Amino acid sequence: MAAPYPKPDDERVRRNTPTFGWVDLPAGGRVGDPPKLPGKLAEWHPETRAWWRRMWAAPQAVMWDQTGETMVAYARVMEAVHRGADAVRCSSEIRQHQDRHGLNPKAMLQLRWRLVEAVPEPEVVARRRRGTASAMKDRLTVVE
Repeated sequence: MAAPYPKPDDERVRRNTPTFGWVDLPAGGRVGDPPKLPGKLAEWHPETRAWWRRMWAAPQAVMWDQTGETMVAYARVMEAVHRGADAVRCSSEIRQHQDRHGLNPKAMLQLRWRLVEAVPEPEVVARRRRGTASAMKDRLTVVE
């Protein structure tokens, strides 16, 4: 049986500090140019290139590997679909990539990501790099 999804902090019954906190993503999306698709750009289907730009403009993109390596396999699946492969056969692979990259509401809950209006992107990246150990240290206070 799958574990229950985390509730927002104001709906929680137990108020103890969660192991992993929420990560606030900028609702406006990622700023900047997307990483380059591997190989020659002319080899990629125009719809795949447009999809790639849309993906890298999404709010979730601030949490992905900025080299684009984690999205290449997903791009290859989308390329196959755009070239005429059976979309039904590719749907499970697409769903897995969406879950892995936080591209649907279920995945965002599992990853504890939420969209907020005003979070500067460098702050989100700094939080991602800090990890939970630093976040725990931030909550500690010095007692004499």
